[in-house]
Amino acid sequence: MEPSTSSSDSSVDHCWGNLCECRDERCCLCRLFDNAIDDELANVPLTGLMPSGATVHKEFLCIRCETIPVGRIFQCHNGHLICEACYQVQVLDKMLCETLGTCPQCSVRMYRHLPNRNIAIEWLLAEMQLACEHCGTKMPRSALRSHFRGECPGRLVYCKYRRIGCPWYGRRAEASAHDAACAWPSKTGAELMELLLPIQAERDARTRVLQQIQSMVQLPNLTVRLVQVLPQGRIRKFPQNQFVAVSNLRAHAQQWSLLLKWQTPAADDDNPQAMGSLHLCLQLDPPEDWSAKLLVSYTLVHGTHSEVFFRPNYCERFEFSSNQLRGPPALVYRHTMANCKKLLLERGIYVRLLIAHIKP
Repeated sequence: MEPSTSSSDSSVDHCWGNLCECRDERCCLCRLFDNAIDDELANVPLTGLMPSGATVHKEFLCIRCETIPVGRIFQCHNGHLICEACYQVQVLDKMLCETLGTCPQCSVRMYRHLPNRNIAIEWLLAEMQLACEHCGTKMPRSALRSHFRGECPGRLVYCKYRRIGCPWYGRRAEASAHDAACAWPSKTGAELMELLLPIQAERDARTRVLQQIQSMVQLPNLTVRLVQVLPQGRIRKFPQNQFVAVSNLRAHAQQWSLLLKWQTPAADDDNPQAMGSLHLCLQLDPPEDWSAKLLVSYTLVHGTHSEVFFRPNYCERFEFSSNQLRGPPALVYRHTMANCKKLLLERGIYVRLLIAHIKP
């Protein structure tokens, strides 16, 4: 199938539909086409949220990311718990390696063909009563996510005139008052045309990247690796404005590092809120005597357990060598500094790395 050359989102979506038609919110391919209207980390509850004053025994925490699991919970044969997201990386991703997964705590084997769930702990944590941190409504912990997404008056929403350029977003309870006073509906057609030019340019650029990714997934010698950046607040004080190695992986017979940079706002950024960004970069870590060259194309897309929408990115035909071990950086997330901090330090990041070896 030849990639579409049209610049319209609908044509790209139609071509991609031949590759993936499930439209599952957790599918990394489908989510590339989301328009990011709900890309708001404040509308995703903290996985470790607990009743005020309550304490949870450390045996209830995921042994890998040290958060309180949500959803399905697995365990090793010695009873150590591991959340579904960490299980996917720790055990299921081992299909691509020579060895099977092991428990991060006791190193006992965890076989992907023999999943071992702890239904009792799942039920106990799911039925625990919590109060919404925004509106105070009490509910079972399992209902908190849907409440944040659609019912809570404190959830963050965008202006209904966002499609014609209004940048406002705030609490849902404040949206009606803003919509009534919003100045964008009264702007002239000429004014809107000028204001929409940069928005359209961004959409066109995004469409081109999606077309490139569509073509890439049909390449031979394509490897897909699951990458998890653990919540950095539990590991270290994360520096800003510099790349830091956050994950290691192996692909195409080479060892790689995934680097992440938390970028602070630019000096000329006139956004009403301080906007930060997260940039990812791939680095080759070859043996000391390595002198070959490796030509690859790669992209980072959503993982199954990604809680926010990452920006489409694509590196085409980059040649790694002993003199050029670090690939170009890619902007994958831009939001307020507070949201960047939550994602990086408290939530963690789940992505899939698609990397194709290109023969010269």
